[in-house]
Amino acid sequence: MDSTRTFLYIYLGISIITSVFAQLTMKYGMQGFGEPKNLVSIIFMFLNPYILAGIFLYLFSMFFWINVLSKIELSAAYPFASLGIILTVILSSLILSENIPLIRWIGILTVLSGVYLIVSSHKVKD
Repeated sequence: MDSTRTFLYIYLGISIITSVFAQLTMKYGMQGFGEPKNLVSIIFMFLNPYILAGIFLYLFSMFFWINVLSKIELSAAYPFASLGIILTVILSSLILSENIPLIRWIGILTVLSGVYLIVSSHKVKD
C-alpha cells in the first residue's frame, strides 16, 4: 500500500472516529438538559462543556475530512461516513446504554455491504 493511500485511510479513520465521539459527547451533554425552549436555555446549552467538546471534535474531524476530499471523489469518500453511523450505534449501546433492536443490527449489516461495494471501486488521486 503506497503512502498516499495509507494517509488517506488514517485521515478517514481520524475523521470518522472524532465525528462519532462528537456525537456521543453532545448526546451525553444533552442528557437531563431537555429541549431548549428559549434563547437563555440555548445559550446555556452551548456553554455546556460536553456540547463545546462535541463542537470542537466536529471541527477537528472536518480538518481531516477536507484532506480526504482532496484525494478521492466525494462519491467514494462519503460512504465511509456511514461507518461512523454504524460505530455511533454500537458505541451508543455500549456507552449510553441505548437499546439497539435486531432490525437495526440487520440494517447495519446491509449498510456495511453497500459501503464495501461502493468503496471497492474508488481510485485515489496522487
